[in-house]
Amino acid sequence: MKQQRFPQTMINQNKNSFAEPLKGSVKYLAAILTALIIVLTVFAGITALRPALANTDWHDNDVSEQISKETRCELRGGVYENNVCLPPNLTAEGEKQASAYLIIKQAEINKEFK
Repeated sequence: MKQQRFPQTMINQNKNSFAEPLKGSVKYLAAILTALIIVLTVFAGITALRPALANTDWHDNDVSEQISKETRCELRGGVYENNVCLPPNLTAEGEKQASAYLIIKQAEINKEFK
């Protein structure tokens, strides 16, 4: 009996049949992946810097001036309230009056909450 042979075309048909169409598109896929990585890197960088770019008193002169006034007042020993720098030291009589006023006001507040 004669041995049956496969035609040569059937043997070569499976050779690189999957990789053949991809040979030309590898360059395009690499370019697309590179562009995607660059876009993601830029996006991550912008996201990381966002808190540093936020609108703070560094960019707002009015807020910065108010902070400066408060700091100067506190360095002199005063208290900054209602846009006014109160004097740093009270006399003994002024301190007694302030503490008496504080006691009266605290008693009124305590009555309101009971």
